Amino acid sequence: MKADLRFSSPEQRASAGSDVGGWSKGLGKSVAFSSAPHSAAIVVGHPGTGIKEQTSGLYARSLASQGFITLAFDAAHYGESGGEPRYLEDPYQRVEDFRNAVSFLSTLDGEVDPERIGTVGICSSGGFSIFAAQTDQRIKAVATVNGVCVGTMTRNSMKDPSGAIDQALLQPGLVWAGRERTSEARGNPPTTISILDTFAEAADYYQTPRGQHPRCANLQLARSLDTIASYDSFAFIDWISPRPLLMIIGSEADKGNDGDPADTGRYSRMAIERAREPKELFVIKGLGHIDLYDHMSESVPKLADFMGRALCA
Repeated sequence: MKADLRFSSPEQRASAGSDVGGWSKGLGKSVAFSSAPHSAAIVVGHPGTGIKEQTSGLYARSLASQGFITLAFDAAHYGESGGEPRYLEDPYQRVEDFRNAVSFLSTLDGEVDPERIGTVGICSSGGFSIFAAQTDQRIKAVATVNGVCVGTMTRNSMKDPSGAIDQALLQPGLVWAGRERTSEARGNPPTTISILDTFAEAADYYQTPRGQHPRCANLQLARSLDTIASYDSFAFIDWISPRPLLMIIGSEADKGNDGDPADTGRYSRMAIERAREPKELFVIKGLGHIDLYDHMSESVPKLADFMGRALCA
């Protein structure tokens, strides 16, 4: 069963107008979870500049077929959700989107057990969901697919040979971001960039029938730098314990090539090292970062088993 949702509450309205855009739920489709007095639910977040109709919706539908209630949503400023200016990548807002989704599910009395809610974050949403779970105790299990921290990725791109942030790169970018804010306040249109210019591999998904969608422009507000630069998804990842953490990566995105934007496995490895038990890094052989957006023959069974143990035992 799939239903499109529109809802608002004081919390949602405070969240820059973001809406949870759609959900999928599968009830009684898996015997393994039929004994639960209430249903377990999973919030699924999409990659940066993506929308719910793409990989997050695909994972949501697949996990729903395993007996979970699943919620795939558009982040604020993207897709069918509100939020101006469009295409702003604000990591703290993206974290609030996860919290708001959990709040919504927690109000579905008789359908969702609020003590059995987990999250699955894909790509940058992996980092946002971890950040949310560090302090939101309502999230009982956390899983990521190609989880990254957009702040760390941004800072790494500005490091000099010694490993320090090159201020000659950072400071002009921040000055320019401030000027962009002033320009927007004067009524001028914001400047956007395409993530496909940086992550060329993503075009194989977003510009083909695999993931192409008219509401996905793969644009990001250029001034997002000043919201991203100091953000750290994994700063307090150890606070998630004793709740379980699963991070899934593909072996082809885990080759230690710092110069390749698609070589994202190191971010999940770094996070797992900082996390406390129970934790697991699951590597799927032969697949890269973008592959895992729709090659789910190993990732979905692993997620379903993890969430079943964490939420339905």
